[in-house]
Amino acid sequence: MQLFDAPRSLADAVSHFLIEGRGRGDRLLVFARASHWQLIRAYLERRGFPVDDDTDGLTVIDARKIRTRMMRRGLLDPGRMEDTLGTLMAELASGPRGLRAYGEIVELFAEEGNFEQACALEDYWNHLQKKHRFTLLCGYSAAHFADPCNSQHLRDVVGRHGAIKSQSADSLGNWLTNR
Repeated sequence: MQLFDAPRSLADAVSHFLIEGRGRGDRLLVFARASHWQLIRAYLERRGFPVDDDTDGLTVIDARKIRTRMMRRGLLDPGRMEDTLGTLMAELASGPRGLRAYGEIVELFAEEGNFEQACALEDYWNHLQKKHRFTLLCGYSAAHFADPCNSQHLRDVVGRHGAIKSQSADSLGNWLTNR
């Protein structure tokens, strides 16, 4: 899990995460809102990553669209989650190559203050990691947790991850991770 103060630090961290995965021969999967993907893409291209190379094993999915497909009546639906995210992860995680995924679907829930659904999705990611081998980076805006009323929500989300980090340029993210 990584806390970001700004989209540029997000793009920087995610591009490094993906480039590292590519160097290991991993397949790459990105769930991002369109505006964030454009920024991540620009950072990748500046670093010489061939984004449009079909042989590169990069799959990009709009986070808003997949979230909509996983929901019914405003809540995550277990069957729809399995049919969309579960099926995709099973397909991409199969085979000899590793899989590295960046996801900000959880960020969309946090942005709305819907930490219960964010945690439900985090639980599903953890379920998928028990079934399939992949490395996951979840990105959250640090601003969602700045209000002291949200400190328990931050603890709930962090508790579902092995580690929490921020980049040095993310002063709010660093403050939240070290308090």
